[in-house]
Order: sequence, then structure tokens, then C-alpha cells
Amino acid sequence: MSEACPDSLAGLRDRALLLVGFGMAARRHELSGLRAADVTRHPEGLQVRTRFGKKGGRTVTINPGRHELTDPLRAWAEWRTAVPGNPTDPALQRVDRWGCLRGGMTDHAVNERVTVCAERADLEGLTGHSLRAGLATVSRRAGKPLEVIADQGGWTRNSAALMGYIRSVDQWVDNATADIGL
Repeated sequence: MSEACPDSLAGLRDRALLLVGFGMAARRHELSGLRAADVTRHPEGLQVRTRFGKKGGRTVTINPGRHELTDPLRAWAEWRTAVPGNPTDPALQRVDRWGCLRGGMTDHAVNERVTVCAERADLEGLTGHSLRAGLATVSRRAGKPLEVIADQGGWTRNSAALMGYIRSVDQWVDNATADIGL
């Protein structure tokens, strides 16, 4: 999806939205509520402070990516270089078809952008929630402990929603037919 983002102001915004949103397992309203000052560079990555959420605000750290097109730090830096401004400005802004900034994004606009980015990459059925579900799924597949995944996404550690994402991975890993010589 990141690779399919165009080389334009809107494309830079979309890449930052996707990669930062994925890295923090963001809810749509968390992304739309961010201010520029809420995303800060740290020697080891990005630190993102949400002001509100399902359980209140939270602070999330995001490590650098291994590849140019999937590095949240790079995507964020390119977006902020293209759109310097006041720290109180919305972190992610609407961009019209002429490349002009039109203020902050709503949670519905975040959802729409994720869907558009997915369609550009020939993927169907993805929404703003896919950033959240995707991080949980990929992290579990990589062997991350449930507690680490829950903390990153702001889930309670026994969240039914998180367990639903995890089950989709664990059904293949923790399967009675795995490694028994069938």
C-alpha cells in the first residue's frame, strides 16, 4: 500500500498515515486527533502521544522500519518536511486535488484514505480499522507476546477484540495437527 502512494503531497500524507497508524495500531479517531507536536522523533524511533481514545490518551513508541517504503520515521519526516507548520496544527491534514491543505482530517476521512490506498494497491475490503487489526495479526505471527501487542495498541490485556485477531494466527500455530508427521 505504501508503494502505491503517489509522489504528491497527498501521497506523502497517505504514507505517513498508513505507517504511523499501523505502527501504533491506531484507532481512526486517534489519528484524526493528533497534533503535529504529538508525534516526536526519538533517538530510537517515533513517540506518538494520543490525546484521547477508548481508554483515554496513551503514548506509543514506533521503531524504524527496515525498508525505505515501510519506515514510519522516514514517512513522517517526509510529510512534516513537506508541511512544516505550527506544532498545534493537525498532524494529518486534508489535501485537495490541487495539492492545497484544507485543515485536519476527520476519523471518516482517515477511514476513506486507508480504503483508497488499499484499492490503489489492488487490495479490497480494507478500512481504517485494518491498521489496528493488521498490527495485532502481524505482531503475533512474528511471535510477539500478547502483553506487548496489547500495550502497543491500547487494548486491555484480556481484550476479546485482540483475542479475535490473535486466534486467526494461533489457529495455525497452536494446531493439534502441526508437526505430528501427517
